[in-house]
Amino acid sequence: MRSFKVLAFFLPLGAFAQPMYMIQDLGTLSNLPSCTATALSPAGNVTGYCAPAGGTVFLGTNTRGFLYTNGKLIDMGAGTSTAPLVPAGVNDAGVVVGGYITVSLTTGLSVAPFLYQNGAIQSFTGIPGNSLPFALNNAGQGVATAINGFGDNFFAFSKAYQVTTGGSSTALPSAGETQAAAFAISATNNWVAGASANVSGSELTSIEPTLWHNGNAQALPLVSGFNYASGFAVNDSGTAAGMAFTYDFSKVVDPNAAGHAVLFSNGAVTDLGVLGSDLSSAAVGINDSGAVVGFSSSKVPEITLALAPVLESAVSNSHAFVYTNGKMYSLAQQLMNGAGWQLTSAIAVNDAGQIAGTGIINQQQHAFLLTPVPASAVNSVVGAGLSVPPVNSLSANGLFTIFGTGFTTAATWQNVTSSELTNNALPTNLGNICVQGGTARWGLIFVSATQINGVADPLSTSGNIPVSVITNCGLPNESPTAPVNVAVAAVSPQFLFDVQNPSGQNEVVAVEALTGARVGPSSLVVPDESFSPAHAGDILTAYGVSWGATSPAAVVGSLAPAGAANITADYTLTVGGKTAVTSYAGLAPTFAGLYQVNFTVPSGLTPGNQPIVLTVGGVPTPAGAFLAVQ
Repeated sequence: MRSFKVLAFFLPLGAFAQPMYMIQDLGTLSNLPSCTATALSPAGNVTGYCAPAGGTVFLGTNTRGFLYTNGKLIDMGAGTSTAPLVPAGVNDAGVVVGGYITVSLTTGLSVAPFLYQNGAIQSFTGIPGNSLPFALNNAGQGVATAINGFGDNFFAFSKAYQVTTGGSSTALPSAGETQAAAFAISATNNWVAGASANVSGSELTSIEPTLWHNGNAQALPLVSGFNYASGFAVNDSGTAAGMAFTYDFSKVVDPNAAGHAVLFSNGAVTDLGVLGSDLSSAAVGINDSGAVVGFSSSKVPEITLALAPVLESAVSNSHAFVYTNGKMYSLAQQLMNGAGWQLTSAIAVNDAGQIAGTGIINQQQHAFLLTPVPASAVNSVVGAGLSVPPVNSLSANGLFTIFGTGFTTAATWQNVTSSELTNNALPTNLGNICVQGGTARWGLIFVSATQINGVADPLSTSGNIPVSVITNCGLPNESPTAPVNVAVAAVSPQFLFDVQNPSGQNEVVAVEALTGARVGPSSLVVPDESFSPAHAGDILTAYGVSWGATSPAAVVGSLAPAGAANITADYTLTVGGKTAVTSYAGLAPTFAGLYQVNFTVPSGLTPGNQPIVLTVGGVPTPAGAFLAVQ
């Protein structure tokens, strides 16, 4: 008999992509199908603009601003043929700030700031000319950056201002440099994030991330390996998010540019990295819980840096992310719905966890709003083999999988570790999640926002048992889901599979009993594993769940002892319709809830994928399981 070190090797962890949001398409304006989200308010108002298909600010395309509020998309009004309208900040009162932006290859950007309130666009008076307002809070405070005619990177020859919708402005000092740019203001507490810069001739020589508090500038640290950085978002505690980058500003496009999303907190800076094999990333939103959003791209950053999602067309090689609990996650893999969406950028996250951004759906650029799934719920409780169709009954010492939503509020997962075992028993509270089966708490192996694996301990061998998930288990605010009645049986046998195909035709987890070599079609692809078919006479071990009572009896929820523990029910094993000689069927030593059968591959089988069926106590394993033979 062979045992393994890692139980998670066997357990189908389904979609590791953890759906945590519902996506809302914010729609389009008449004859303007290409829409971009640019800002989000604490209560969920979204602003942005719509343009003709493929239109961008840099092409001088006519645009119309929108305000999404109370489930409706409101047309704010138009820009001009030479000066597109770009909203950049919104608050809960539906007040929007932004600018009419003109882009010239010779003179750079020119901006006419505007203010939208009471259903109409008006000039934003009382702030310096050629200033682009970037943010607005519920107190009517915002920030603006005056662009002085050079380039389009918002750092060269710029000045930062704190402004109000009442028409006042206050210049913000740089942090020891000659220029300053402000991009974000906190909801309260008067924090502002941006950058300070120096210019020599027409070339930028330094860009330092800068935080202002009550008008006082503080230089933030740079990241090793990057020349420059800027803050693009800030929360009420003064924690800022932004981008560290290296760029040759003498070039319009620097092929050697590099940039990473960063987090500035308590005088330190953290490089957030990129998604997968992407080359660059930028953080452009942060909430008071420290969740950061932005985008990660497979191309090097362009001169517009983190403002690309606001000013440029959505591109499929850009990917919206959320960074939480020390890890960056692709938002496209966090959706409950949203088939067909490519989420290219996230531009803001509020304290309710809503995220606004831009993506591509049906080959059109659309603005979206993501809303976290608010409540936990159990969708199904099935045997952990994840056969198709699923096995919906549980047996004592049977590994189970619960699928649902909202089991945790974090985009993370947790496997049990040896330090969490007590006298070889699985914990009944893992990551502040518990599973209640009847009157008992069940041992847990894996927990995430949408999936739980553990070992069932039904009180009988027939009938039903109510199962619920307790979130925030052990904390003052613990809360159980509505119970789901699950059928109970003496046995509910399944094999475990290397992969789960929707067709239900799956290769069982099997190894050569003596060498541990993996058995399967040579074409089977599993990371860090190689497979070869079985041959007649080979002695194999195959693994499964819920094969029932054993002698000696299993201590449910605990690791099985090192010795043999045979199943007590009568059983037979067939491969390709031929009865296989078995030498053992029982608990897999040193694992909880895992069973194994040792057998000899029958002779006379046709090469290929042959069905394998284990019948325990008259109950066969589901159809679709196969063993590759040669």
